[in-house]
Amino acid sequence: MRARVLGVLLLATLVGVGGGLGVGYLRQPQPASGGTATPLPAASPSLPIDPPTSQAPYAVDIDYPPLLPGLVFKTVRMANSQQTWLVPVPIGWQGFNVDTDELVPRKDWPTYDELRFRPEGEPVEGGYSLRVKLVNSRVTPAQMVADKRDGLAEVDDVQYLDRTTEALKFTYRTAANRLRYNYFQWFAAPQSDQATLEMSVVGRTADVEGLDALFAAFESTLEAVE
Repeated sequence: MRARVLGVLLLATLVGVGGGLGVGYLRQPQPASGGTATPLPAASPSLPIDPPTSQAPYAVDIDYPPLLPGLVFKTVRMANSQQTWLVPVPIGWQGFNVDTDELVPRKDWPTYDELRFRPEGEPVEGGYSLRVKLVNSRVTPAQMVADKRDGLAEVDDVQYLDRTTEALKFTYRTAANRLRYNYFQWFAAPQSDQATLEMSVVGRTADVEGLDALFAAFESTLEAVE
């Protein structure tokens, strides 16, 4: 009887060991049936393969002939309580109210303290233009440059191209998602350190050569009236 009990216990032990080995074998990972195993991609990679760009691409510029060097100028008298200027304006360009974009007859130009000039027939937005403004802030051109740069903190995607004590050149992104080149310069009359006239030109990438020429020609042609 005792021998039979020992036999049963021994058999149970062997079955338990064998069953455990069987389960352990079944739980072991099986090799892939297709040959060499390939790694699976991580579910959440630490670095994206194609990181998103910080800014969307610029929109296409309007279809309009570019501004070219070689403009010929005529002058218009503009004055405030501090200074009178003979302002060069390209021949064939029209003057517009900066706030309303309404056409201003040439005979009325001297009565304005700010005008925008652009070629006849050019679209209101997206092309190039010259803007002239009389200022009475009683600060130096250098301070006007600094103030302008501070004001650009709220403008999208500004990239500075050049800065002097009288001028600031930069690019920016418009609300229409277009790239614009914008150059500013402030002028003080002879024997004065206070800026009394502000000018700026703006345009597209295609206009850069013409903008550079217009910017330089304006500076060399502008005349203060004694």
